[in-house]
Amino acid sequence: MHGCDGCTACCKVLKIEELNKPAHTWCAHCRIGSGCGIYATRPESCRVYECVWLQSQRGGRPLPAEMRPDKSRVVMGVTNQGDDLVLYVNPDRRDAWRRGATGKFVAEMRAKGFAVMVACEDQVEKL
Repeated sequence: MHGCDGCTACCKVLKIEELNKPAHTWCAHCRIGSGCGIYATRPESCRVYECVWLQSQRGGRPLPAEMRPDKSRVVMGVTNQGDDLVLYVNPDRRDAWRRGATGKFVAEMRAKGFAVMVACEDQVEKL
């Protein structure tokens, strides 16, 4: 495994220009629940992307398992040198970011002054 441990949520919600893959569709190379079928030769955008949950697993304060994107249905990323939090959600799970530990985390980040945006389809809403 390469850290994702079977989570393939980003393979669906993120747009991958190098593969002409639109957001919210499964990547043709994704082995759902297993990983990337072209992992060794995957595009650069896939190579460099790490969701917030995965990044946290290497730090001193890992996010809980229930926040893993395939469990929470929210892929969290950062922009603006880490100053902004982006929540990528599926159109059929628009409110997933409001639930459980993810909702609590989002509230904490907003309270700390982080800008938080919800990206769904081609729309980005700033909270």
